[in-house]
Amino acid sequence: MKKIVTLITILVFSVQLSAKEGMWIPMLLNNNIAEMQAMGCELSAEDIYSVNNSSLKDAIVSFGGFCTGEFISSKGLVLTNHHCGYGQIQKQSSMEHNYLKDGFWARSMDEELKNPGLFVEQLVYMEDVTNALVNSGDKFKEIEAALIEAKELDNPNLSYKVVPFFNNNQFFLLATIKYNDVRLVGAPPSSIGKFGADTDNWVFPRHTGDFSLFRVYDENGNAFTPAQHLKVNIAPRTPGEFTMVFGYPGRTQEYLTAVEMDQLVNVENARRVEIRDVLLSIMDAEMRANAEVQLKYASKYARIANGWKKWIGQIEGVQFSKGLDRKRKLEAEFTARIAADANLWDKYSGLLDEIAVNNTQIADGQLKRNEFIETIYYGMEWFSMMSKLAKSDVDMNAVLVEFQQNYSRTVSEKTTAAMLSMALETFPDLIGDMDEATFVSKVHDEIDALVELATKDEPIDLETVAPAASSFNTAAFQAFYAVSPDNALLQKATELSAEYMRALMEVFPERNFYPDANSTLRVTYGKLEGVSPRDAVSYGTTTYLDGAMAKYKPGDYEFDMPAKLIELYDNKDYGQYSENGKLPVCNIASNHTTGGNSGSPVLNGRGELIGLNFDRIWEGTMSDVNFDANICRNIMVDSRYVLFIIDKFAGQQWLIEEMDLITL
Repeated sequence: MKKIVTLITILVFSVQLSAKEGMWIPMLLNNNIAEMQAMGCELSAEDIYSVNNSSLKDAIVSFGGFCTGEFISSKGLVLTNHHCGYGQIQKQSSMEHNYLKDGFWARSMDEELKNPGLFVEQLVYMEDVTNALVNSGDKFKEIEAALIEAKELDNPNLSYKVVPFFNNNQFFLLATIKYNDVRLVGAPPSSIGKFGADTDNWVFPRHTGDFSLFRVYDENGNAFTPAQHLKVNIAPRTPGEFTMVFGYPGRTQEYLTAVEMDQLVNVENARRVEIRDVLLSIMDAEMRANAEVQLKYASKYARIANGWKKWIGQIEGVQFSKGLDRKRKLEAEFTARIAADANLWDKYSGLLDEIAVNNTQIADGQLKRNEFIETIYYGMEWFSMMSKLAKSDVDMNAVLVEFQQNYSRTVSEKTTAAMLSMALETFPDLIGDMDEATFVSKVHDEIDALVELATKDEPIDLETVAPAASSFNTAAFQAFYAVSPDNALLQKATELSAEYMRALMEVFPERNFYPDANSTLRVTYGKLEGVSPRDAVSYGTTTYLDGAMAKYKPGDYEFDMPAKLIELYDNKDYGQYSENGKLPVCNIASNHTTGGNSGSPVLNGRGELIGLNFDRIWEGTMSDVNFDANICRNIMVDSRYVLFIIDKFAGQQWLIEEMDLITL
């Protein structure tokens, strides 16, 4: 395995051929920096990631563990996406103070709203511990624990974890620090922050002001002072200029075989889309009919719809870009190369067949497992709540009160009925002899009874108050475990994946490989550039407020606009944020991004904030499994539009004064 580690090191440290593909480990940028500088980056690798000095990494945070955020002032002001802060904005809202609909702006630090449970986390440093863990076998957990314990003794103020890279071929120990006092500072109304909603999601041209502002406070309740914060650039942009995204991408699967990609995209994800079609149509109809339901279900709907639409785009993108053909071509070349080398043939001749066989053995169980997740766990909103109540150490009343805040019996009965019919096709014994309509009604009577007891703060015996829901919960989990793929097969899949990763790097020594995203801090870089993704379709780099006005539909759920924004547009009152008399709204660039990069800063060559990443174009949603540099583009909200909304629309000049603005 020492030879393998050496191979990985050589490949990570080699110069990247494509400027547009790759999610690079910031600690290892020394060997990317020459190309980055040739493209227009004016920073050194040490400016971007340093252990001993403050660097750009100190301005970047994991926001809640699901998005990225960045410090944009010396007083702990954090910028992230509106959709990243959406759940917190919803929790702070009521029918009397509907911050989703109307927006929220604190006029001073005293008015900022606390968000229990929300945190940001910073990477302090990372350390390669591969040599300590490789070939450790059954001792892996023991050695891992010892590494972490040693670090904790040295500095107990940090948190530590070991994370695998390159499909379990390389391991890094990450030292992080978490801040748990994160307060809502400002958010535009959804008619700005979610403009275009589901119709425009995953597509370009885009005109969404997808941002929100929070502030981090230290353990003493004082505004946190970060070691570094980003300067905000409001100067004109130049197509072709260098761009860099710094953030926490969630998960990619770039090194699947053709068989695995076909199964994931065209079988598993296609079925997920079918199920969510039904679920979302019910929710959408109810939300449009009732303003209170709209408020309660906005966050749930957005979360479910986001994956649904991405999978549709991914299916179409893989087909359009001939992604499977590209995989098969790679595998044909792989086979030809190992056939020409006796040593490689001995090691890898049967590998692709082994992966295909193992994938076939797992496929049916994986489909049924997904059926449970989509129809029951996600499709019946009360199910996950019942799962929480079944835990021995839970505060039942608190769980139920929180559940009730975003619950409608009418919606839940309709979605449960539809999802139950689907689930029973795979799991026919879930409700015994009870008919479906009776079960749905009975379960919701039980939920009402549980909520009533919770609001009265009375003790709850789950089996007595909710026997049908409890029984279903138990039966569903038993069915889930019964159909899930055998652990031995899953373990073999993991081992084969690791072996295939090693094989690719050994067989293609001239190619550059980057590790799949795994929610750790990464750097991607490219250019501010448009794209012609298909016949007769071409996207420029920038959209303007004029385009948003062309989409405006008074009173529409997705394309309404605040009167104040229309007034500013009519008067062309853009302040210092215009470009040639127009107000920029969004841009696209050739940075390789995925989920988790939401809220990531898009930086120019000097490391200044020029945009806030929030999406990808429709044709490029397949980039998680099939990145195509000729098609894939990330979408950002322009920093000038962010500041225009804060300044001219919301009148919050005190926040602008906190920031360092760059006009050149």
